[in-house]
This record gives sequence, structure tokens and C-alpha cells, in this order.
Amino acid sequence: MHGRFTVAALVVMTAAAAWFHGVAKAQDAGRTVWDGVYSAAQAELGKHRYSGPCGSCHGRALEGGHIFGSRTRTAPALRGEAFLSHWIGHSVGDLFNQISTSMPLDHPGSLGDEVSTTILAFIMQENGFPPGSRDLPADVAVMETIQIADQKK
Repeated sequence: MHGRFTVAALVVMTAAAAWFHGVAKAQDAGRTVWDGVYSAAQAELGKHRYSGPCGSCHGRALEGGHIFGSRTRTAPALRGEAFLSHWIGHSVGDLFNQISTSMPLDHPGSLGDEVSTTILAFIMQENGFPPGSRDLPADVAVMETIQIADQKK
């Protein structure tokens, strides 16, 4: 009898957790980068983490530049109109995936989710998107619900 109760309780708890996760995602649906999806402290940490592995190619001011050791290859700007025109309409999750799987160029995927998320927060800050009161979670499923939009709705 005890085993059946444990299984039944586990099923109920799993269903409740799935329902709660669905409600949380539904509440997040329709968010944009203008809704304060990262914290200022997270962006500040991302600024420090950006300076080494990212700044050498993308520039200290995120302006883009030559890839270290190459005169022919350039790294794109990570702020401004050229950057935004490429990413408008995509999700924050899309940008996160780009950072986390292909950066830095000499060691793709080596930053880890937490570091990539703080660097992403810094990039959002530098593009004028306002901070909020909570950190952006290092969860691509959450990030996929946040759109990069060119103007506040």
C-alpha cells in the first residue's frame, strides 16, 4: 500500500510541476527585451566577463573589429543598428545559443551557460534595453519566450 501511495503522490507532484511550468511560460509569453529581463548587477558582471574573451575580437565598446591574429576576418559589432537589424525578430534564446555554442572563436562553447548569460545581459544593456529587478535565468527555454524588438510596445 505504501508503494502505491508514493507512486500516486509522485504522479500528482509531477503533474502539478508541469502545470506550474506551463503557467509560468504562458505568463512570460509576449515579453520583449524592453520588459527588464536582466538585472543591472548581472550586466555589470557580464561587462567584466566580456572584456577578455569577447573584447579582443568584438572591441572593448562592442563596435566590432578584426579577429585577433587575422587581417581579413572581422568580428561583427554587438551593439548599434547593424547588430540590432540582424537580431530584431529573433528571441533572446537565439542570441544566447549563438554566444554559448560558437564563442569564443578559438574555444567554441567553452564559456558555459552562466557566463554566456551574463555577457548577454551586458550586450542587452549596451544596446539600451532597460534592466529589471531580477537576473535573466541561464535557461534557454525561458530566453526563447523573450523577443528582441526594436521598440517598446
